[in-house]
Amino acid sequence: MAMQNRIREWRERRGLTMHELGQRVGTEASQINKLEKGSRRLTAEWMGRLARALDCAPADLLVPDHLPTAGGELGETAGLPPLAPHPAAPLSPAPLPAPTQPTGFVAEPAHETATPPGATPRDLPVYGAAMGGDDGAFDFNGTVNEYVARPPILAGVANGYAVYVQGESMEPRYFAGELVHVNPNRPITPGCFVVVQIRTGDPHVPTRGLIKQFVRRTATRLHLRQFNPRGELEHELGQVLSIHRIVGASDYG
Repeated sequence: MAMQNRIREWRERRGLTMHELGQRVGTEASQINKLEKGSRRLTAEWMGRLARALDCAPADLLVPDHLPTAGGELGETAGLPPLAPHPAAPLSPAPLPAPTQPTGFVAEPAHETATPPGATPRDLPVYGAAMGGDDGAFDFNGTVNEYVARPPILAGVANGYAVYVQGESMEPRYFAGELVHVNPNRPITPGCFVVVQIRTGDPHVPTRGLIKQFVRRTATRLHLRQFNPRGELEHELGQVLSIHRIVGASDYG
Protein backbone atom coordinates (compact mmCIF):
# COMPACT_ATOMS: atom_id res chain seq x y z
CA MET A 1 0.00 0.00 0.00
CA ALA A 2 1.33 3.44 -0.90
CA MET A 3 2.47 5.52 2.08
CA GLN A 4 1.18 9.07 2.17
CA ASN A 5 3.65 11.89 2.60
CA ARG A 6 4.02 15.64 2.10
CA ILE A 7 7.10 15.71 -0.14
CA ARG A 8 5.22 17.22 -3.09
CA GLU A 9 3.63 19.83 -0.81
CA TRP A 10 7.03 20.98 0.44
CA ARG A 11 8.65 20.76 -3.03
CA GLU A 12 6.00 22.99 -4.57
CA ARG A 13 6.20 25.41 -1.64
CA ARG A 14 9.92 25.75 -2.35
CA GLY A 15 9.22 26.27 -6.07
CA LEU A 16 11.19 23.21 -7.19
CA THR A 17 10.56 20.74 -9.98
CA MET A 18 11.13 17.03 -9.44
CA HIS A 19 14.30 17.32 -11.50
CA GLU A 20 15.62 20.22 -9.38
CA LEU A 21 14.87 18.42 -6.13
CA GLY A 22 16.51 15.29 -7.51
CA GLN A 23 19.67 17.25 -8.28
CA ARG A 24 19.77 18.53 -4.69
CA VAL A 25 19.56 15.06 -3.19
CA GLY A 26 21.60 13.23 -5.82
CA THR A 27 18.92 11.21 -7.57
CA GLU A 28 16.68 11.22 -10.65
CA ALA A 29 13.30 12.90 -11.05
CA SER A 30 11.76 9.43 -11.45
CA GLN A 31 12.88 8.53 -7.94
CA ILE A 32 11.39 11.72 -6.54
CA ASN A 33 8.14 10.84 -8.31
CA LYS A 34 8.13 7.39 -6.67
CA LEU A 35 8.85 8.87 -3.25
CA GLU A 36 6.06 11.41 -3.60
CA LYS A 37 3.56 8.75 -4.70
CA GLY A 38 4.64 6.42 -1.89
CA SER A 39 5.63 3.61 -4.23
CA ARG A 40 9.21 3.81 -2.92
CA ARG A 41 9.72 3.38 0.84
CA LEU A 42 10.59 6.63 2.57
CA THR A 43 13.43 5.58 4.87
CA ALA A 44 15.03 7.71 7.57
CA GLU A 45 17.99 8.28 5.21
CA TRP A 46 15.71 9.58 2.46
CA MET A 47 13.88 11.77 4.96
CA GLY A 48 17.14 13.34 6.06
CA ARG A 49 18.34 14.00 2.51
CA LEU A 50 15.01 15.47 1.40
CA ALA A 51 14.60 17.56 4.54
CA ARG A 52 18.00 19.18 4.01
CA ALA A 53 17.14 19.99 0.39
CA LEU A 54 13.71 21.37 1.32
CA ASP A 55 14.88 23.17 4.50
CA CYS A 56 12.34 21.52 6.78
CA ALA A 57 12.26 18.96 9.57
CA PRO A 58 12.17 15.32 8.41
CA ALA A 59 8.94 14.77 10.34
CA ASP A 60 7.30 17.57 8.33
CA LEU A 61 7.49 15.34 5.26
CA LEU A 62 5.09 12.79 6.76
CA VAL A 63 1.42 12.69 7.65
CA PRO A 64 0.62 11.98 11.33
CA ASP A 65 0.32 8.18 11.01
CA HIS A 66 3.77 7.74 9.44
CA LEU A 67 6.32 9.49 11.64
CA PRO A 68 9.65 7.69 12.22
CA THR A 69 10.20 5.69 15.38
CA ALA A 70 13.46 5.85 17.33
CA GLY A 71 14.78 2.91 15.32
CA GLY A 72 14.47 4.79 12.05
CA GLU A 73 11.58 2.76 10.59
CA LEU A 74 8.17 4.22 9.97
CA GLY A 75 5.45 3.70 12.54
CA GLU A 76 2.48 5.36 14.17
CA THR A 77 2.51 8.43 16.36
CA ALA A 78 0.25 11.38 17.05
CA GLY A 79 0.22 14.90 15.71
CA LEU A 80 2.38 16.69 13.19
CA PRO A 81 3.18 20.37 13.54
CA PRO A 82 1.38 22.42 10.90
CA LEU A 83 3.26 23.32 7.75
CA ALA A 84 5.06 26.56 8.49
CA PRO A 85 4.94 29.41 5.97
CA HIS A 86 8.14 30.04 4.02
CA PRO A 87 9.89 32.30 4.46
CA ALA A 88 8.82 32.71 8.07
CA ALA A 89 8.12 36.20 9.34
CA PRO A 90 10.99 37.58 11.45
CA LEU A 91 10.40 37.49 15.18
CA SER A 92 10.30 40.56 17.33
CA PRO A 93 10.65 39.03 20.82
CA ALA A 94 12.12 40.59 23.91
CA PRO A 95 15.88 41.02 23.46
CA LEU A 96 18.26 38.54 25.01
CA PRO A 97 19.76 39.64 28.32
CA ALA A 98 23.22 41.18 28.04
CA PRO A 99 25.76 38.61 29.26
CA THR A 100 27.92 39.45 32.23
CA GLN A 101 31.69 39.00 32.19
CA PRO A 102 33.05 36.80 30.82
CA THR A 103 31.07 37.87 27.79
CA GLY A 104 30.76 34.32 26.50
CA PHE A 105 31.43 33.06 23.05
CA VAL A 106 32.30 35.50 20.30
CA ALA A 107 33.41 34.07 17.00
CA GLU A 108 37.03 34.93 16.25
CA PRO A 109 37.95 36.86 13.11
CA ALA A 110 38.77 34.75 10.09
CA HIS A 111 42.18 33.11 10.32
CA GLU A 112 44.35 34.37 7.52
CA THR A 113 46.57 31.77 5.90
CA ALA A 114 48.29 31.62 2.56
CA THR A 115 45.99 30.00 0.00
CA PRO A 116 47.27 28.54 -3.27
CA PRO A 117 45.75 30.13 -6.40
CA GLY A 118 42.34 28.62 -7.18
CA ALA A 119 42.04 26.87 -3.81
CA THR A 120 39.26 27.51 -1.30
CA PRO A 121 40.55 29.38 1.78
CA ARG A 122 40.60 27.31 4.96
CA ASP A 123 39.82 30.23 7.23
CA LEU A 124 36.54 29.23 8.86
CA PRO A 125 36.97 28.42 12.58
CA VAL A 126 35.43 25.27 14.06
CA TYR A 127 34.38 25.49 17.73
CA GLY A 128 33.15 23.06 20.34
CA ALA A 129 34.23 19.83 22.02
CA ALA A 130 32.08 16.86 22.98
CA MET A 131 30.62 16.84 26.51
CA GLY A 132 28.40 13.76 26.40
CA GLY A 133 24.78 13.44 27.49
CA ASP A 134 21.51 12.76 25.68
CA ASP A 135 20.95 16.34 24.51
CA GLY A 136 24.04 16.47 22.26
CA ALA A 137 25.64 19.29 24.26
CA PHE A 138 29.20 20.38 23.58
CA ASP A 139 31.75 22.57 25.36
CA PHE A 140 31.36 25.98 23.71
CA ASN A 141 34.16 28.08 25.19
CA GLY A 142 35.37 29.87 22.07
CA THR A 143 38.46 27.69 21.56
CA VAL A 144 39.20 27.06 17.88
CA ASN A 145 39.67 23.36 17.16
CA GLU A 146 40.63 23.74 13.51
CA TYR A 147 40.03 25.79 10.38
CA VAL A 148 38.06 24.45 7.43
CA ALA A 149 37.17 25.64 3.94
CA ARG A 150 34.67 28.48 3.92
CA PRO A 151 31.46 27.69 1.99
CA PRO A 152 30.12 30.33 -0.43
CA ILE A 153 27.19 31.12 1.87
CA LEU A 154 29.63 32.44 4.49
CA ALA A 155 31.74 34.45 2.05
CA GLY A 156 32.33 37.86 3.60
CA VAL A 157 30.83 36.84 6.97
CA ALA A 158 33.73 37.69 9.27
CA ASN A 159 32.09 36.20 12.37
CA GLY A 160 30.84 33.02 10.69
CA TYR A 161 31.94 29.71 12.13
CA ALA A 162 31.24 25.96 12.14
CA VAL A 163 30.62 23.27 14.75
CA TYR A 164 30.50 19.49 14.65
CA VAL A 165 27.24 17.82 15.63
CA GLN A 166 27.48 15.82 18.85
CA GLY A 167 25.18 12.92 19.74
CA GLU A 168 21.97 11.69 18.14
CA SER A 169 19.39 14.15 19.48
CA MET A 170 18.79 15.81 16.09
CA GLU A 171 18.71 12.71 13.87
CA PRO A 172 17.62 12.33 11.12
CA ARG A 173 18.09 16.09 10.44
CA TYR A 174 21.71 16.18 11.62
CA PHE A 175 23.99 13.26 12.43
CA ALA A 176 26.89 12.97 14.87
CA GLY A 177 30.13 14.18 13.29
CA GLU A 178 28.37 16.30 10.65
CA LEU A 179 29.78 19.81 10.21
CA VAL A 180 27.22 22.64 10.27
CA HIS A 181 27.86 26.25 9.24
CA VAL A 182 26.65 29.19 11.28
CA ASN A 183 25.92 32.82 10.42
CA PRO A 184 25.40 34.87 13.61
CA ASN A 185 24.01 37.76 11.53
CA ARG A 186 21.01 35.89 10.09
CA PRO A 187 17.64 36.51 11.79
CA ILE A 188 16.16 33.74 13.92
CA THR A 189 12.79 32.61 12.56
CA PRO A 190 10.37 29.85 13.70
CA GLY A 191 11.46 26.43 12.49
CA CYS A 192 15.07 27.36 11.69
CA PHE A 193 17.95 25.39 13.19
CA VAL A 194 20.24 27.11 15.65
CA VAL A 195 23.35 26.86 17.79
CA VAL A 196 22.49 28.03 21.31
CA GLN A 197 25.03 28.94 23.97
CA ILE A 198 23.85 28.27 27.54
CA ARG A 199 25.36 29.24 30.88
CA THR A 200 25.98 26.13 33.01
CA GLY A 201 26.88 27.59 36.40
CA ASP A 202 29.89 25.26 36.43
CA PRO A 203 33.16 27.24 36.75
CA HIS A 204 35.06 24.45 34.98
CA VAL A 205 32.72 24.41 31.97
CA PRO A 206 31.00 27.82 32.10
CA THR A 207 29.08 27.46 28.83
CA ARG A 208 27.76 24.67 26.68
CA GLY A 209 26.38 24.60 23.14
CA LEU A 210 23.26 22.95 21.76
CA ILE A 211 22.12 22.35 18.18
CA LYS A 212 18.31 22.40 18.10
CA GLN A 213 15.31 23.69 16.15
CA PHE A 214 14.03 27.10 17.23
CA VAL A 215 10.36 27.06 18.23
CA ARG A 216 9.69 30.40 19.92
CA ARG A 217 10.98 32.87 22.45
CA THR A 218 8.89 34.59 25.11
CA ALA A 219 9.84 37.36 27.51
CA THR A 220 11.32 34.81 29.91
CA ARG A 221 11.90 31.48 28.16
CA LEU A 222 13.47 29.97 25.06
CA HIS A 223 11.65 27.01 23.48
CA LEU A 224 13.62 24.52 21.35
CA ARG A 225 12.82 21.21 19.65
CA GLN A 226 14.86 18.05 19.24
CA PHE A 227 14.00 14.95 17.19
CA ASN A 228 15.54 11.94 18.98
CA PRO A 229 13.75 11.46 21.26
CA ARG A 230 11.28 13.97 19.87
CA GLY A 231 10.37 16.65 22.37
CA GLU A 232 10.41 20.33 23.26
CA LEU A 233 13.02 21.83 25.58
CA GLU A 234 12.82 25.05 27.58
CA HIS A 235 15.55 27.31 28.93
CA GLU A 236 15.36 30.43 31.06
CA LEU A 237 16.47 33.42 28.97
CA GLY A 238 18.76 34.42 31.81
CA GLN A 239 20.85 31.32 30.99
CA VAL A 240 21.07 32.07 27.25
CA LEU A 241 24.18 33.84 25.97
CA SER A 242 23.57 33.58 22.21
CA ILE A 243 21.34 32.09 19.52
CA HIS A 244 22.96 31.77 16.10
CA ARG A 245 21.36 30.46 12.91
CA ILE A 246 22.64 27.40 11.06
CA VAL A 247 22.66 28.15 7.35
CA GLY A 248 22.35 25.95 4.28
CA ALA A 249 21.33 25.95 0.63
CA SER A 250 17.94 27.56 1.28
CA ASP A 251 19.54 30.60 2.95
CA TYR A 252 21.25 31.95 -0.16
CA GLY A 253 20.12 35.32 -1.38
